[in-house]
Amino acid sequence: MSIRKAILDEIDLLAHRSKQLQYEQSVPIANVPAELVCGFCDDLYHPKNEQMLSEFTEEELKGLAHLYGVLCEAASLNVSSVVELVKQPKWQTVVSVAKELNAHYKRHT
Repeated sequence: MSIRKAILDEIDLLAHRSKQLQYEQSVPIANVPAELVCGFCDDLYHPKNEQMLSEFTEEELKGLAHLYGVLCEAASLNVSSVVELVKQPKWQTVVSVAKELNAHYKRHT
């Protein structure tokens, strides 16, 4: 799977509360709120990675950086479930930014 595809899939997950809840149900032993942050911030977003840089436009990279920033802010939330997470204003910002990016990618794919 390309880095672009993996990042777009992760953004799609972050853009949909229902998918986040489904994800939590499918991996009940994991701390899903932490996994949602780490999935993008630790596993996928590497702004100096040449392959990642080559697969996104400059505008798209700015959007990814913005998402990274709001995810870092949300990482401080001390919640143990997605049900609690989605009620948090910081997480609502994450979902909103992810929805904007998701819509952009769907229009340009």
